[in-house]
Amino acid sequence: MQPVKKLLIGLDLGTTGLKGVLTDTHGNVLAAETVETDLSEPRPGWVELDPKAHFARICGVIKKLADNAQGDIAAVAAAGATGNTLLTSSSGEPLTPVINWMDQRCRNKPPSALKGLSARDVAAVAGWPCIETFPLAHLAWLKDNLPRVYSAAGHCGMFADWLIFRLSGRWLLDYSSATTFHLQNQLSRTYHRPFLERLALSTEKLPELLGSGVKAGTLLPECSAQTGLSKTTQVVTGCFDHPAAARAAGVLQPGRLMLSCGTSWVGFMPHDDRGELINAGLLCDPFTSGEDDGVWGGIFSVPCIGRNIQWYIDNQVAPGEADQMRIFNESADRAAPGAGGLTIDLSAEPAHVNGSRANISRAVMESAAKLLKEKIIVLRRCGFRYDKAVLVGGPAESPVWPRIIADITGLELSVSSRHAGARGAAMLAGIGAGIYHNEQHALSLREVNNDC
Repeated sequence: MQPVKKLLIGLDLGTTGLKGVLTDTHGNVLAAETVETDLSEPRPGWVELDPKAHFARICGVIKKLADNAQGDIAAVAAAGATGNTLLTSSSGEPLTPVINWMDQRCRNKPPSALKGLSARDVAAVAGWPCIETFPLAHLAWLKDNLPRVYSAAGHCGMFADWLIFRLSGRWLLDYSSATTFHLQNQLSRTYHRPFLERLALSTEKLPELLGSGVKAGTLLPECSAQTGLSKTTQVVTGCFDHPAAARAAGVLQPGRLMLSCGTSWVGFMPHDDRGELINAGLLCDPFTSGEDDGVWGGIFSVPCIGRNIQWYIDNQVAPGEADQMRIFNESADRAAPGAGGLTIDLSAEPAHVNGSRANISRAVMESAAKLLKEKIIVLRRCGFRYDKAVLVGGPAESPVWPRIIADITGLELSVSSRHAGARGAAMLAGIGAGIYHNEQHALSLREVNNDC
């Protein structure tokens, strides 16, 4: 009798899209699904999600993957663009929408609970220097503006831990995702009491902190029909999206650099010394630092340029076209370097420019590459030097964009396989299920062709 084939599901819960992959234990992608995220902007600067609708979309992605499975789905894990905020009852009933990480309601006006606290203070503790965005600010805003809802909440967390609760019945948050929660002391891997006191929060209202790739439990029976998964499928803790992509790309050791291109364009670099990352002004992820020979992950970001790129595609390159990315790539490939002298600043508010479709496409691609180059120059000044990088994300699939990035940044680029974030989550699912000993073991089992 043939042994049952073990399969894994990895999810990448991105800002603008939900991606999922079904893989075998060799990392081969057997099926992939993507749906758009339904963000809402109820007021200028506010960005929110309906948690129940978002959960239903995720279950829909899982169900489509499960329907393609020719074997036993051993485990599921999710990586994601965390840093959002959700208040619920102790039984998990949402009391607020999910406040997205891009939400600007506290911009230039930190809530009262954070008075006297600097971004540098927060970075030293949490690894990220945010006091106007992300959950630390969101929770302080909710405390000021919705005091009854805030005090009545039985649980304060993010969508990441609510998802694990909905699937497994346990309130859990991995150390990596907890970094964007901004309440965790990264060194002690515990909640930072001075921040909790500012917010009048007790640890009883917060998810339990633990590592990535840790088994949470089996799928709750009521989720089985909604997801198409067996009740024996293991739910496993994930991580922040960029560390997940780095795992899939094999960027695990110091000296390696990954460039991840999505809503924000991000560089991820494993490094031994957390203090050096913080002093260089980089965001810091726990990555594998709690393991033997583990390392921290440094992150630099060109935030939100993905939205600006899409604006130019929607409004000037291929408005109303069904195959926008093909048109965008072919147009950029027809233009000469320098885009005929046309320049576009993707860090600024998008605005109509005069130029041919080819030059506009080329100028958009070159602008993104120039913004990356600026970040790399700053890294070099801080003593971090990279000559090679692995590129992941949508632009990695372009026939022209990686070449432009390499020419402008001077980096020798290799391109990772598709769906890196979701594939990294599937790797963590396999670790939690006991299929892999660790990331290196998972990578060693890979076959040459593992794209769908």
